[in-house]
Amino acid sequence: MRNRKNSSRGFTLIAALLILVLLSGAAAGLLFLVSNEVHMSGDDQENNLAYYGAQSGIEKMTSDLASLYAQDMVPQVGQIQNLATSNYWPSAAMVGNISYSEQISFPSVPPDQLPLNPTSTPPSGWNTINSGNNQGLYAETIPMLLQVTATRPGNASITLVRQVEVAEIPVFQFGVFCGYDCSYFAGPDFSFGGRVHTNMNLFLASGADLVFNDKVQAYKQVLTDELENGHATTSGYGGTIYIPKAGSGCPLNSFPPSGSNCIQLPGVGTIPGDASWSGGYPTIAGSANPSFKSISNGTFNDYLANSLTGVSNLQLPFVQNSCTSNPPPCTDPIAIIRKPLVGEVATSQLGSERLYNKAQIRILLADDPNDLHPERGAAPLADGGDIQLPSNTSWATTPFTNSGTTPALTLTGGTAVNTNGATEAVGFATAGTYGWTTPLTDSGSTGWATWPLFEAYSVGGVVPTSTTGSWIRVEWCSSPTTCTPVTKEWLNLGIGQPFNTPPSCPGPSIAACAGGGSTNSVNPNAIIILQQLNPLTTVSSANIASTSSWYPINFYDTREGEMRDTTQSDYSYTITNTHTVGYPDTYNVSTCSVNGIMSAVELDVGNLARWLNGSMGNGTTGANVPYSSENGYVLYFSDHRGMRIDPNPSNGGQTPRNVYSGESGLEDVVNSSSNLTSTVQDGALEPATYYTYSPEDVDQNTYLDNWGEQNLGYAYGINTDTNPLNSYVRIPNTTALSSTSNNCALYDTSRSKWGVYNNSTSSFTMPGNVNQGMANPVSGARHVLKLVDGGMSTAGVSYLPVQPAASGCAQTAANPTACGGFTVASENPVYIQGNYNSSSADAFWGTANNATPTQTPHSAASIIADSVSVLSNQWSDANSLLNPTVPGNRGTSASAYYRVAISGGKNIPFPSPGWANSAGINDFGTDGGMHNFLRYLETWNNTLYYNGSLVSMYYAEYDTGTFKCCTTVYSPPTRDYYFDTLFLNPSNLPPATPEFQDVVNESYHQSFTPGNSTSIP
Repeated sequence: MRNRKNSSRGFTLIAALLILVLLSGAAAGLLFLVSNEVHMSGDDQENNLAYYGAQSGIEKMTSDLASLYAQDMVPQVGQIQNLATSNYWPSAAMVGNISYSEQISFPSVPPDQLPLNPTSTPPSGWNTINSGNNQGLYAETIPMLLQVTATRPGNASITLVRQVEVAEIPVFQFGVFCGYDCSYFAGPDFSFGGRVHTNMNLFLASGADLVFNDKVQAYKQVLTDELENGHATTSGYGGTIYIPKAGSGCPLNSFPPSGSNCIQLPGVGTIPGDASWSGGYPTIAGSANPSFKSISNGTFNDYLANSLTGVSNLQLPFVQNSCTSNPPPCTDPIAIIRKPLVGEVATSQLGSERLYNKAQIRILLADDPNDLHPERGAAPLADGGDIQLPSNTSWATTPFTNSGTTPALTLTGGTAVNTNGATEAVGFATAGTYGWTTPLTDSGSTGWATWPLFEAYSVGGVVPTSTTGSWIRVEWCSSPTTCTPVTKEWLNLGIGQPFNTPPSCPGPSIAACAGGGSTNSVNPNAIIILQQLNPLTTVSSANIASTSSWYPINFYDTREGEMRDTTQSDYSYTITNTHTVGYPDTYNVSTCSVNGIMSAVELDVGNLARWLNGSMGNGTTGANVPYSSENGYVLYFSDHRGMRIDPNPSNGGQTPRNVYSGESGLEDVVNSSSNLTSTVQDGALEPATYYTYSPEDVDQNTYLDNWGEQNLGYAYGINTDTNPLNSYVRIPNTTALSSTSNNCALYDTSRSKWGVYNNSTSSFTMPGNVNQGMANPVSGARHVLKLVDGGMSTAGVSYLPVQPAASGCAQTAANPTACGGFTVASENPVYIQGNYNSSSADAFWGTANNATPTQTPHSAASIIADSVSVLSNQWSDANSLLNPTVPGNRGTSASAYYRVAISGGKNIPFPSPGWANSAGINDFGTDGGMHNFLRYLETWNNTLYYNGSLVSMYYAEYDTGTFKCCTTVYSPPTRDYYFDTLFLNPSNLPPATPEFQDVVNESYHQSFTPGNSTSIP
């Protein structure tokens, strides 16, 4: 028994030892497992930290690259690759204890061409954007490869690679682009092709059908329940909005459109429906639609989108601090049309973007020689191209005076002289005749016996006691700083035309006018037209040679001239004709405000094309103008006559105070506290509402710039430099009427004659001031450029300039713009009179809705200006002054045709005031909408055919009048609008087309190649 017990005890000991060994092994295994898990967890944490570090590095490099391109439009290779150096690595505050290795390479460069010269610019090429919301557009792209390796102290290392492309996107590839809020609210059916993009909010409404056929994008919000002035779309806008979910998903000009890819937005009573915001102006009131992202991605396939679904804020390269979202100081895109500042270098970031520096032809006018070409100094240039217009002390001896060494200029009308070889006189006014009124100065009447019709009476912002003679320079440039004057050559071609009859086809060939219209019978070769014969003067040698035969080219812009959309009383009176018993003489006496009388320099576009082709003038001068660098010609226009020195900094602080800023100084235009019938300004800056700046502060400098009102009435003997200032004072400024009353224009309706019938002589005369607004020069900043003779012949040949035959180009139906085009850039407003780059002979219009329209050879054309107005073929300057507030008497009788991309300014929207709501005015406070972006001044009884691109990058700062319709200004045309799809091909773009800048992310991945893979210790 004892042995068995002892044996049993030994077994138990052995078993216990075995169990202990097993438990120890299990514990050791568990300890090893835990230790390994802890080690692996630590490695994973290190790996994650390295990944976050690499991600931080790649995002910062992308941001730094975008910032570099925002600061420098064309950075060098060395500047770009410097972003990969330690100076730009993420700081320890982002992800600590990380070391970086970064590089930026250019994958499109062949290995045998590496490394690139650090002072060179990276290679670029035209390509289709492959990703993002701008996918499908052509852009000048620079592909780059960004690589970041982040390493932790324990050697955990992650490499991330991102392929990006810097894309320069031509602005005219958009059907509609808005730098600020953008809106549509047409009453009748309206459609317009091409992409729609706004950097702010998009307001969509319609009285009938509104149809889009491409992507509709807003960087901020999309609204359908109110207009941009706060008016609810449930009142007056019960139409339907159609948006595609695929390219060309909604057919244009088909109402209502159909197709499975054309989506109808919910009715205006549905809130928020498919909009991204509703209930008020975004950030001020209302709320976001939480379902919009899924609606955008799903229902609309990203064809209706905002920043939630990838829409970016597109800016011009020089815009570093956009005024759309920042208070001053900020960069205003309107700088693209401004003249350079004193001392500015043409190759600077801003200078290289100014159209002034891209133009091969410049037309410059100013009262002050300091302001003619400020970047080249104040003194007249020694080349003799700065010509001083006559003053009231120099006109009697020489038509022109010139402070240079060259002789004075005599006008002869060019090679095909005006009429019978007559020498053309420069127009001068004499007080008391032909409607001329002695001008005022800041100190009272000038007392002048005579004065020139070109003078604006303002030098340095002060009206002098005697005229000094304004200045003009015309030049062609082979580079921004290498220019040849042609002022005398152009002036010698003549500067006059018959009364109220601008040319509509090039001279002197009558055959060119076979389809109607007329050449300039006074100066058939004139390129710039500064004066016209007065209404009772016929074209004759004697009249052309007389200084008293001429009028300025004035017309009335009702949008600018009337503060409200209400008819102001005109007057008529009847005098019984004493030599014909019972036969009355009835006179219409019109009243107009001094703010609306515009004085035009007319550019004969057809004759300019002839000069560039070397077929007139000196023969070879125009042919020397270069065209290859811009694929055609760019003409820049600036007229600072009448402009006063700006006492405030302007353009978001970009332009210093006490210079000629280029704006009119006429911001006091809203006056929302004044009622519907008011014509008196309040002299106070409207409070800010939607934005950080006032709706009257178009230059975003925080001041009410109304200093331009001071001299507006001086030319008409009316003092507008009063307290308070008032630019809406009318002519006549008294209700007492007689045959010599001051008025805008007077017409004898019974005899269809201008002026007053003299019974004793049985003739018409113009005693007193019967045509005061028409006859006198404009004294304030009311000077504009009018484009005439820009249509198309009956053979379908555009009159606009294209590259000459010497270039070897050939236009065909398959390549209609193979000879490039013509761009007009102006810091003044531009008015297009009559057909432009097209006509009824253009085969495009009859096939515009076809899948492949017929293309007539034409010029790739654009206009980039403060604002752009379209005038019909029947427009009459004189009639606009006779009927300033009666648009029914300014009616069209035929359709008009325009084929041109247009970039111009618009108004700042503001909430509709109570008096407008009470009067049933729905749209006061809006910018007019993109359907009214082309400004109208007539009752359009016909169709306006338009093919191009509509771009608004800035607010208008010269023509500042609020949008108003439709009592006094205009009645809209039947709109037949098309986006010019030719612009989608870069070779068809107009010269000097501005380009937006965007950094596009194309791909993003982690690299596992040897040496770049994750390292686990």
